[in-house]
Amino acid sequence: MVAILTAPMEPRRPIVTFVLVGMNVAAFLAMVASGISPTQPGVEQLLAVGANRGTLVVFQHEYWRALTSMFIHIGVLHLAVNMYSLWRVGAFVERMLGGPLYVLVYTLAGLGGAFASVLWNPVNVSAGASGAIFGLFGFVMGFAIQARHLLPPDAAKSLWDGILATLAINLFLAFSVPYLDNAAHLGGAVIGLLAGFVATASALEREGRGAAFSSQLIVIAAVIGLAVLAGVRTQNNPRAHAAELMQKAQEAFQARQFEQVEALTSKALESGKEPLALILRSFARNERGDKDGGLSDVTAAIDTMVGTDASPQLLAEAFALRAGAHQVDGRFAEADADLSRAYRLRPDPAYVGLRGYARLRLGDADGGLQDVRATLSQRGADAMVLNNLAWGLLATGQDLGLALELVNASIARSPSAAAKGTRCWIQVARGLRDEALADCLAAVEGANEVMDRGMVAFLQGRPDEAVQSWEEASRRNPVDAADVAPWLEAARAQLDAGAP
Repeated sequence: MVAILTAPMEPRRPIVTFVLVGMNVAAFLAMVASGISPTQPGVEQLLAVGANRGTLVVFQHEYWRALTSMFIHIGVLHLAVNMYSLWRVGAFVERMLGGPLYVLVYTLAGLGGAFASVLWNPVNVSAGASGAIFGLFGFVMGFAIQARHLLPPDAAKSLWDGILATLAINLFLAFSVPYLDNAAHLGGAVIGLLAGFVATASALEREGRGAAFSSQLIVIAAVIGLAVLAGVRTQNNPRAHAAELMQKAQEAFQARQFEQVEALTSKALESGKEPLALILRSFARNERGDKDGGLSDVTAAIDTMVGTDASPQLLAEAFALRAGAHQVDGRFAEADADLSRAYRLRPDPAYVGLRGYARLRLGDADGGLQDVRATLSQRGADAMVLNNLAWGLLATGQDLGLALELVNASIARSPSAAAKGTRCWIQVARGLRDEALADCLAAVEGANEVMDRGMVAFLQGRPDEAVQSWEEASRRNPVDAADVAPWLEAARAQLDAGAP
């Protein structure tokens, strides 16, 4: 009978199950209150609140994730189905075992599921109470098998019907929610099954006095063994080591340690072409002056992702990164194409501003101005994008009033040396030399950019220094050479005329 596992004097109300449900719901509400989406939380958000990932558990020694991940859920649907399942089976198992032993079995099943997840795929991110809940179903199955000679046919049928119905719901969930881990489900179920076998055997031996805590020693040993096996396999898994290198590379990237980023991503790429590693290395190489290497990496990343189920956001960022490399080398048609593809994948307004600059430089006045006005109307438009558009209008000899409006908006958002330099050049073009000189002096003080140094010298009547600076800028890249050409010609004319 089911009562064979029930300890004497145990309350009939499933208090512990109620507390477990409350803890899971409270954890979810706290996640939502912190700004995490209630329907589609991101990977980094899940990891920040305690989700499970083998590389963090093993390499970073964050063993607590095996426990905390049992209370983290991936959206309200995931939470609802798990809590329904927990209430349905948990109340039943709690009455069978009593509160303390029930908590032990629940925890061991959850830990077993978490370590099984690490064993199967140490790179995977997983979360949820499913491992522990499948463990409770496993426990009931172990009991039903071990005590089958004591159960009336109707009771046995009721048990199996309940198990199969709730398993069907969880199977549906497994195909509808990302980050769910069937290895965790299986691991939890196996640990629960073992717990059910030994607990039932203990209860039968004790003749109705309930299962002894010592019956779970073998289950504890099994969970520890699973944890050790998961750790050993992760330590010897090339993909896990690559993922750990990528984690360190992203931390180095945030700290702008680009030499370290390049070294870490290069090591990670020895295990295969990982798009994110290629993109990070592309950024690092660009920052370190290796433009060809940066372009090669981002192109390889795009080739790896196109035609696959890769993240649209990551692919869009790769197109935008390559567009930036094209713009530096004056390949504005390619930049326009890449930014249009990026925008189709992810309609980020920033891509519109970047595309507007490319179109202006291509001579597409209509398309460029349309993107310019769209960007200027955005409240959160990036200051550097606004500055680039202002420069694009100046360089192509278009609406200087609109260019001034753009650069003033850029300075209002972020008074950078680059934006003050752009405003200086626009003011010179408009004939306002005094206002221009103040901006150029501020720009040189802030960044000492060679083109702005040339303009200061030009405005202060030192054309020889202006020529020297602008010739240096012309050697830097073809875009700067084209931009400075008319000013360089004017400075040389002053020199030829013997101007002071």
